[in-house]
Amino acid sequence: MAARVTSKRDRTGRSRVLTTLAILYTVGILFPVFWMATLMIKPEAIMFVRPTVWVFEPTLDHFAFLLHEGFLWHLLSSLIVASASTLLVVIIGTPAAYAFSRFPIWRSDDLFIFILATRMAPPVVLLIPFYLIYAKVGLIDTYVGLVLAYLTFNLSFYVWVMRSFCRDLPVELEEAALVAGYPRWQVLLKIVFPLVRPGMVAAAVLCFIFAWNEFLYAFMLGGDKIKTLPVAIPTLITTQGVRWGEMSVVGIVGLLPVLAAVFFLQKHIVRGLTMGAVKG
Repeated sequence: MAARVTSKRDRTGRSRVLTTLAILYTVGILFPVFWMATLMIKPEAIMFVRPTVWVFEPTLDHFAFLLHEGFLWHLLSSLIVASASTLLVVIIGTPAAYAFSRFPIWRSDDLFIFILATRMAPPVVLLIPFYLIYAKVGLIDTYVGLVLAYLTFNLSFYVWVMRSFCRDLPVELEEAALVAGYPRWQVLLKIVFPLVRPGMVAAAVLCFIFAWNEFLYAFMLGGDKIKTLPVAIPTLITTQGVRWGEMSVVGIVGLLPVLAAVFFLQKHIVRGLTMGAVKG
């Protein structure tokens, strides 16, 4: 009996220690975000005084400056490009991953490695050919050009992830539906896609994050007409200094779409990542 009580106390003690460490770790991770959030509304005159001023009258000057400089349009440009490229990746990549996992394609392994190699190559390797081609066909400074460029690094990643999900599906389910008279496209829509939906969501969210944070393609191919948020942020570093308040606003606003996607789709993301970890 005494041994049981001692064991229970040990487990309780370890649980408290782990809980305390988790809380400290969480505070350490979130403190920079909290600090950046305070800089959003802190007047510039007291932003970096010592000792730190924690009680102050909030200001909206940083927001007004960003609106005047057109950062709202840069935010919308990032949303348009990231969302459109992710949607195209899902539409094109899901059937492609299913084809790689189900149909006997000639030299499919070599072809799959070739597709994956586009993800391994440094972005600057593809940037120069993209720029020369876009200059010829008139796709520089266009949303279409940026969306197509983003497909080069997101589509291969999506196909690579989704191929394992499609491979792990029981082929007997599809065969039974085909025997029952369903055409292949209905088998995809009614059986395959619902079963791999968690993987689709998890991979799509990762592709959205990659596109949302992309800088090089947006900087070189977007030009002056289309500036995504990562491209517009360096303009806040001026000869007079860094506009920390405005940069904090952009940083917090830039986190919101990703946090919203993860929050609303967290069940599918966890299921998708867990399935990939177990089956892969």
